[in-house]
Amino acid sequence: MKALYLLLPLTSLLAACGATPTTEKTVEKIDYIDLSSVELRDRVKDYWSILTRTEPRYPIKAAKKGLAGCVELMTIINSEGKAQGYKVISSYPKGLFDEAAARSLNTWAWLPTAVNTTKQPILTHIRIDFMIDSIPVGKKYLKNCPAGETFQVTGKIKKISY
Repeated sequence: MKALYLLLPLTSLLAACGATPTTEKTVEKIDYIDLSSVELRDRVKDYWSILTRTEPRYPIKAAKKGLAGCVELMTIINSEGKAQGYKVISSYPKGLFDEAAARSLNTWAWLPTAVNTTKQPILTHIRIDFMIDSIPVGKKYLKNCPAGETFQVTGKIKKISY
């Protein structure tokens, strides 16, 4: 009799699971041009030009300590001129500025150039630098965030108010 009490709910559960439709999540595949290699990064400007760029918010923790750093992100500029997703390629100090850089990048907008009439999406790298004007940048920063290696956008703050 006890087996019957267990068997009845189990069969009901199995029947319910079988009747539930499975939802399939479709991921839109984007046909993009890969300009992420070092040799091709300068070609981004042939396809897209920056329309709006929001400066990143300097993390309070970093500002209080006077820390400078950089974040290199890989992103797709989609056919609407927006950043679609991102991946942190490198950051210094590790993880400190990642969230602020990603939040800023998600608000940027690009315009297609005259050459890019089809609004072709591209995969590219963007580096966002974080530094405070009044504090000199040290050797560790220069070692970890070398100038001229990627497309640079500098987020500088002149006055910090807490």
